[in-house]
Amino acid sequence: MGRIEKPWGYEEHVLSTQVDVGDKVGMLGIRRLVIDADEMTSYSYHEEQSDIIYLEEGNAQIRKEGGIQELEKGNAIVIRSNEKHQIQNIDTQVAKILEISFPYKPEDLHRVEDPYAEARDDDEQEE
Repeated sequence: MGRIEKPWGYEEHVLSTQVDVGDKVGMLGIRRLVIDADEMTSYSYHEEQSDIIYLEEGNAQIRKEGGIQELEKGNAIVIRSNEKHQIQNIDTQVAKILEISFPYKPEDLHRVEDPYAEARDDDEQEE
């Protein structure tokens, strides 16, 4: 589906498909996040979307309002809608994470803290 460069690494779209989950119909999105060594995503939340974060490779931790939780390879954590979260690679190698989202809405992202805000502003000015 394509690779999108990010300040912390890149993401690959693996799958987007319409599904029925209980009484809800919506898009299911699966993306692979490849986070460079010692990098992190923004601290953000989604109003409607919930995520399952599954660590495929590397070492990562999840920051949520309740604290920081280390994520072990082969394990997953659920991020519910409106739950602030951030993923950080805590290794010297890349971390590969599958992010399974429902209902998948790429525009449903609200950044609370963004370590790359300045770089994002520069990219927008170049366009």
